[in-house]
Amino acid sequence: MYAGQFGMPGVSAALTTYDAELFWGGDESKIPVVRASGVISSAAADAGNTPTTLMRKGMLLGKITASGELKQWNPDGSDGSEQLHSVLPVEQYMVDGTGTAVDRFGPVILSAPLKASALLIEGAALVGSTDEYLARQRLYEQGCVLDDDPQGWKAGVNRRYIAKSTDYTVVGADNGAIFLADTANATFTLPAIKPGLVFDFVRVSDHNLVVASAENGNVIVGNDLAANSITFSSANNKIGARVRVTGIYVGGTLKWLAEIVAAPFSTGAFLTQTLAT
Repeated sequence: MYAGQFGMPGVSAALTTYDAELFWGGDESKIPVVRASGVISSAAADAGNTPTTLMRKGMLLGKITASGELKQWNPDGSDGSEQLHSVLPVEQYMVDGTGTAVDRFGPVILSAPLKASALLIEGAALVGSTDEYLARQRLYEQGCVLDDDPQGWKAGVNRRYIAKSTDYTVVGADNGAIFLADTANATFTLPAIKPGLVFDFVRVSDHNLVVASAENGNVIVGNDLAANSITFSSANNKIGARVRVTGIYVGGTLKWLAEIVAAPFSTGAFLTQTLAT
């Protein structure tokens, strides 16, 4: 039962199907929770819910630059909401009794130990989302600790070294890894592109190093927005070769940004690379 328009009682469809636990780690873990408050814009929506006007707990929020109001975090937006601001800790119904969209004032969470399975990106589950790794990165940098990756490996901010002796197809869970190609020619094939993924590839033996896109045509290099791969194969220009690739949004399009990380050379020469386009 609920009080509908003009206070008339009635029966409606269920608005809430479950109440997900947002925090993890027991009562003591809630001590470092940093809370704030803000105005959620009447334009905010939960695209994965029915109705979309009911914002569910766990929604990631961004802040609109012009108004200072909050709305669902939009990683490829351009109004300020592309910058992660906070997490919604309670449900917010974004219409009044007449069905008119209204602003809502309420609490938000800036940092806390959070359950990854309870978090939402524009109404979709964080885990498995295209923007999962970017969200993990932003949350970790903001002081949040996710229960399924407390060390921040998937966030790509806690770097680690992984030696590889053969060709290797990189996966999203390798986020943040620095791969050391230590024997034989090696081709590293990037995973399906997602924003927030970052990998380094280093040649530590005198062999060829290739870093290739799985999709082709989406690597940013010098004077080209659509390269396929980067190859180091010139004699005396292989040991120490290093390239970093990062998944980013260019407008609404995902691209791998490739950067050469130069090692010092006694000869003063710079590494030669071949770009496949």
